[in-house]
Amino acid sequence: MDPIAHTLVGAAMAEAGLKKLSRYATATLLIGVNLPDIDAVASLWGEDTALLIRRGWSHGILALVLLPLFLAGAVWLWHRWRGQQSLNAPPLRIRMILLLSFIAVWSHPFLDWLNTYGVRLLMPFDGRWFYGDTLFIVDPWLWLLAAAGVVLARSNRFMSIAGWLLLATFSTIVILITPLATPLIKALWLAGITALIIVRWRKPSLAFRQGFAQVSFACVVLYLCTAYGLARVAEANFMDNYPNTLNGHPEPLEVQANPVAGQPAAHRLVMVYEASYRIVQADGSVIDVPRQTPDAIVSAALKAEEVRGFVNWMRYPYWDVEEFDSHFLVTIRDLRYVDPGEEPRGIGLVEVMVAKTVTD
Repeated sequence: MDPIAHTLVGAAMAEAGLKKLSRYATATLLIGVNLPDIDAVASLWGEDTALLIRRGWSHGILALVLLPLFLAGAVWLWHRWRGQQSLNAPPLRIRMILLLSFIAVWSHPFLDWLNTYGVRLLMPFDGRWFYGDTLFIVDPWLWLLAAAGVVLARSNRFMSIAGWLLLATFSTIVILITPLATPLIKALWLAGITALIIVRWRKPSLAFRQGFAQVSFACVVLYLCTAYGLARVAEANFMDNYPNTLNGHPEPLEVQANPVAGQPAAHRLVMVYEASYRIVQADGSVIDVPRQTPDAIVSAALKAEEVRGFVNWMRYPYWDVEEFDSHFLVTIRDLRYVDPGEEPRGIGLVEVMVAKTVTD
C-alpha cells in the first residue's frame, strides 16, 4: 500500500485504544507501520533497482523479527535519554512497546500483501512473491475510513486542523483528477469528506470521539475482510459465468482478480492456461492471448541488466518484438497491469533494445 494508507492505519490503531497502553505508544505505531519501507532508498538508483529490492529483505520474515526489536530498543533508549520530563506523563511499559512494535511492523507487509504488487514474505531465505489480490495499490476508501476517527481525535489545535485540511485537499485533488476514478467514486469521496467536516464542525464530546475512532477502525477491518471476500468470490464465480475450453483446458491453472480502483466489488480477471492467457475486463469483454516461449531475441532482452528487477517481479509476462535496422525493440508487459497493445501507464511495462549482433 501507499505510505498514506500505512500511516493512517497506524494512527487509527492508536486512536482505537492502543495509545493508552504505554507512553510513546502512538509514536511507536506510526514509526512501526512505515519502518519496513526503509528499502524505499533503492528508488534513488532507479525504478528497476527499486523493483529488485523493494518488498524484499525489509518485508521478509527475518525483518519481521528484528525490526520490532530494534524499534522497541530505540524507544527505550529515547526514554532513557529524555528522562521522565513530567510527573504527569504516563509510564513507559516496555513490554507494551514491544507488543505495539510487532503489531505495527507486521501490519505493513500484511497491507502490502493485500494488493496485486506482491511481497516477498520469506526473504532472505526464499524470494517467492505472495499476493493477496484484494485492494488496488491506492485505495480511497481505506484512506477515508482510517482517517475518519483520527481526524476527530487529532484536530483540536490550529496546526493539526491545518494539517488535516492540507491532506484532505491533496487527496481530494488526486481523486478528482485521476482518470481511474469514476464520477460516482468522486461524488462519494466528496460526500464522505463533507460528512467528516460537518461532524468535526459540531465539536463532538471526548466520549463521542473515542467511540467514533473505535467504530472507524472496526470499519477498516470490515472493509478489508469484505474486499478480500469479494475478490475470492470473483475468482470462484468465473467458472460458472465463463465456461471455457480454450486450447483443450476446461479449467484454468490459475485465476487472479485485479481490483478496480475505488471499486472493491469490480475486478479484472486474468486466467492462466498452459498455452494461453484469458483476460476478462470488469465490463465483461474478453481478450485471449498466447503464453509465449522466449526465443533468442526475447531471452537476450530478459537477461538485460536494466530490467533485472522487472523480470524478477513480473507475474504474467507477454511481449512484442519490433525489428529495426540495427536492433530489435522488445516490449514486455505484465498482464496484471497492461493489456496487449495498451499504451504504457504506471507500472507493468518495459522496453529493451537488443542489438542484432547479440542474436547472430
